[in-house]
Amino acid sequence: MKFVNATAMVQAARNGGYAIPAFNANGATYDIARAALEAAQEMQSPLILQAYEPNLEYRGFKYFVQLAATLCDDLNITVPVALHVDHGHSFDSAVKAMNAGFTSFMFDASHDVLEENIRKTRQVVEVARILGCSVEAEVGYVKGNEPQKEKLTGRIQVPEKPLIPPAKTDILEAKRFVHEVAVDMLAVSVGTAHGVYEKQTDIDFELLRRLRAEIDIPLVQHGTCGISLENLARLVECGMSKVNFGEPFRFNYIKYFNELTDSMEHNWHAWKIMREIKNRLKADMETIITALSADGKAK
Repeated sequence: MKFVNATAMVQAARNGGYAIPAFNANGATYDIARAALEAAQEMQSPLILQAYEPNLEYRGFKYFVQLAATLCDDLNITVPVALHVDHGHSFDSAVKAMNAGFTSFMFDASHDVLEENIRKTRQVVEVARILGCSVEAEVGYVKGNEPQKEKLTGRIQVPEKPLIPPAKTDILEAKRFVHEVAVDMLAVSVGTAHGVYEKQTDIDFELLRRLRAEIDIPLVQHGTCGISLENLARLVECGMSKVNFGEPFRFNYIKYFNELTDSMEHNWHAWKIMREIKNRLKADMETIITALSADGKAK
């Protein structure tokens, strides 16, 4: 299985009015990665399989690539798949990922002032062009990943909605950024936040329409937990070409594990529980692929 650079994939989605599902495997968790690949193959959807940088520091960049390659071979995956690092924060990490076999990298310097974001991202783009990797950047800072002031242990209560006021991408800053840095995708903030929530409804669709009109590269949606299927479809309609899903899967992974441990016949065989978790996650992913209108778009 040859993993593809994500650039052509997301550009085709932008031109075709659909969005690429970007499913986060929580650092090469076998069951999440397998669910994503099976769902994409059965729905004939292109796929971006991704992982957060801290997860990869734990499991290993090469491990993720090898796991994905093995699964693709074992499952006879024929749809196009890109391997993507989500929220990478250093040049060294970008080089490590690209050398390990990742075909796409998000360099996130959105916490910095715009000038620093431009300078740092440009360095990553330069090496990515040499190594054949696509680059995603962020302007506007999607909140929710800040360190917690207090530790939240155990099965914490899921908030109804984000408590922090969302940041929103400034159109002029985004235009300047893509003019000065040749990135392939741009993550923008339109009213959502990273984290686990029951619902997120304060989405600025008008801002997204304006960004889509002004920015001539594919746009990326972050912070999707709690967004209804109807609003996911509307995000695509208004201009998102890549939509990330991470928190919903890692939340449901633990939720399903707890439920199944108590409800199914497993006789302490962990793989039996994990197989059923995989099947449930796969069903979740298939509904998302449909909402993004990515089904049948594999080329």
